[in-house]
Amino acid sequence: MWKNALNKLVSDLKKAWIPIAACILYVVLMTILVGEVCPSKLIFGIPCAGCGMVRAFILFITFQFREAFAMNPGIYVVAVAFFIFIILRYFTHVDIKWIKILLIITLLSLIIIFAIRLIISFGVEPLVIYDKALIFWIIKQFS
Repeated sequence: MWKNALNKLVSDLKKAWIPIAACILYVVLMTILVGEVCPSKLIFGIPCAGCGMVRAFILFITFQFREAFAMNPGIYVVAVAFFIFIILRYFTHVDIKWIKILLIITLLSLIIIFAIRLIISFGVEPLVIYDKALIFWIIKQFS
């Protein structure tokens, strides 16, 4: 069972190494060059449902669970969904539709959490207006 799961994981990683590497490169470069990775913030100046997720993930894996929750409570939804995905994908032989359902439930949960966060804590990092956004620069050029 473990050997089959490991073989399937290695196969998946071989197929997805370019997108994985591209995402990692994007996060590293944008963090170094701009100090911000969120395209929504960079272009429009407004936070998205994933804002704070990278920082929440770093806090989560360093066992700073309360701080991770404060940064983005959706990290716990993602962590549980990831755990369920690993079980479904590598240790069971379920139909792909169940993985798609898991993805839909996860995304809907993140959207609901985002809406609640906007109502409760807009204006508190990471849910702040990014005044260096491209849209604000364009508006300034035409004013």
